[in-house]
Amino acid sequence: MLSEQQKELIQSSYRKFTAREGFLPRYGQRVMIAEIAKYLGAIEVNSEGFRTSKPNVCVVEAGTGTGKTLAYTISVLPLAIAEDRKVVVSTATTALQDQILSKDLPELSKHSGLNFSYALAKGRGRYVCLSKLDQHLEALNVDQNTLPMFLLEQGDSALGQEDLEFYLSQYASGKWDGDRDSWPKNIEQEVWRSLSTDNQQCSNRRCSYFSTCPYYEARKQWEEADVVVANHDLVLSDLALGGGVILPDLESSIYIFDEAHHLADKALGHFTVNAGLKATQHWLKSLTKSLAEFSPYLGPSHYLSKNIGEISGLSTQIHEACDVLYEGLLSGLDWQIEEGSSDRRFRFKEGVLPPDVLVKAGEMKLLFVSLTRLLDDIRKEVTSAVDEKSDCGLSKDEGEQWFPVFGGLCNRAESYYELWMFYAKEQKEGASPNARWLVYKEYENQADILLFGSPLSAGEVLYHSLWKNVYGSVLTSATLTALGRFDRLAQKGGLPSGSGYHKVVSPFDFPNVASLSIPKMSSEPSNPAAHTEEICARFEELIGEHQAVLVLFSSRKQMNDVFYGIARDIREDVMTQDDMSKLELMNAHRETIDQGKRSILFGLASMAEGIDLPGNYLTHVMIAKIPFSVPNDPLEESISEWLELQGRNPFMEVSVPDASLKLIQACGRLIRTESDKGKVTILDSRLLTRRYGGMLINALPPYRREF
Repeated sequence: MLSEQQKELIQSSYRKFTAREGFLPRYGQRVMIAEIAKYLGAIEVNSEGFRTSKPNVCVVEAGTGTGKTLAYTISVLPLAIAEDRKVVVSTATTALQDQILSKDLPELSKHSGLNFSYALAKGRGRYVCLSKLDQHLEALNVDQNTLPMFLLEQGDSALGQEDLEFYLSQYASGKWDGDRDSWPKNIEQEVWRSLSTDNQQCSNRRCSYFSTCPYYEARKQWEEADVVVANHDLVLSDLALGGGVILPDLESSIYIFDEAHHLADKALGHFTVNAGLKATQHWLKSLTKSLAEFSPYLGPSHYLSKNIGEISGLSTQIHEACDVLYEGLLSGLDWQIEEGSSDRRFRFKEGVLPPDVLVKAGEMKLLFVSLTRLLDDIRKEVTSAVDEKSDCGLSKDEGEQWFPVFGGLCNRAESYYELWMFYAKEQKEGASPNARWLVYKEYENQADILLFGSPLSAGEVLYHSLWKNVYGSVLTSATLTALGRFDRLAQKGGLPSGSGYHKVVSPFDFPNVASLSIPKMSSEPSNPAAHTEEICARFEELIGEHQAVLVLFSSRKQMNDVFYGIARDIREDVMTQDDMSKLELMNAHRETIDQGKRSILFGLASMAEGIDLPGNYLTHVMIAKIPFSVPNDPLEESISEWLELQGRNPFMEVSVPDASLKLIQACGRLIRTESDKGKVTILDSRLLTRRYGGMLINALPPYRREF
């Protein structure tokens, strides 16, 4: 239990913060503080401060307007500081990350009386690599006949000498910190890729530029900070490395996941493997060229020359195996054409491969085991050259040049190995199957067969890598329940038994400030052509007198069909998500409203959350249909198949709860502050005619109903 001293520390910090003029303390905020503090106080520790009690998680759904950032920081920080623990706050979007760093934490530091430091953590791919910058300059300034192929490719990029020298001078003068996000103009992805590095290509302390490296300079700040603000992707990348490599160690830290409803899906994305057969062959050609460029650097009869010879033989075998697999899969499977696309798809039922494909997968796995081992031997020798301990003939400078090349090659080889290991794994009886599917894709110059693999759930991996090891963890968001329950979140996220679940009601007076309208429709979304035609015909009537409108669609096709199907004079007031970036779209929308004109935004799923248009910037949210997942998504199909085999109902267990969560998020765009008013309209009569419709409606905030 919390000591009286700890309780007083939290209470006094909150009193100081809320004593400011104009600040309105909220009941839900106090409830959230109490629940998180109670959870932290119940964690049992040993004499060294490590958790000894069973793993559990504090889950808090806090409705919009609760002030959840203040609630979780004011409840966690006093205890963390007193016990010398790090706090990691992880978000799903940069918008919330920016708000926490530029507004919430500075205000807390200024007004709470708590003395703490904070910093932003990013992956090294967001920072410029000085070694690569220098290599670009070298490639432009020396005799190209003496350069390795990879340097020629870098020097052949869109960057000229003036650009490179300008980047370098801006960093050297302190006018730029090397962070891509702080550069005043957009840097094209292709250009940035050649200027940044990753974990495999970075030689860390061995690099000549280590003492001035932008990434490691930034790391010093977050390694010393009390609060580290990161994102879910960086946390998951750290977990993949074992945890505590990039971010503070799990065992003695408190992790707070804001926008926690994204965590399980992002984790599943990290565990998905994929590769193209023709893309593999293309990579093998690049590998062969790189090794041919590297060979002259080796001393005569060096053992690595044998490795290069073996790699050449393996590359030939893999290339031939890809051809056999490609032809066999293309002609031997019943491919399905994807709606609205030239792509074709095939999903292996229950994730089970035909015997011949399983045998080929096993062969490919063994080939890539050998290839990866041989490449790793070369990388180790290059590393020794950087440390000036090699007899292979490479100088330290040459070792530094080749280190990122072999880091990248090893990384790619390992990713291919992971794919084939996943495909070669036989299904254990009774265990949850893995999803495996193929996509046949036509490009401008050739076609390819892409292989995909994914576990059905990230829950088990999250439990063993995260929840089991972290000292304490808090999950929060405005939308964590589906159909009013936390079951779906717990199942997807692998949350430990004994975790605490709390729902904090929003302070907004929904019945008096917002209405929910479900107009009578003569068509259903199951007939998309008729449904789209009816929306077009009734569009002006449906949006009414509202000047600031957001219309959300579940498919780009319907969004565009409605745009071109409505009257021209209405279309002049519409901006779609395809017109410009989300930020530009929001700015253009606000400017139009400020001029007293009507602005109608057309958006897809990504605009159903993460946008904030308070007051008269948004008074009507219109949703075309219930946001059910795409019915032909191979992962969703695999999950449904697995549940059906167990005699369960995937529609009610997965599809409806997931749609409920998305619907709540979409409706949540309307009321953002206490003074907001408006209307939500859903153009889907299934809400009134199907059994699940009532469940979806009842899970929404208590809007005034107009059916």
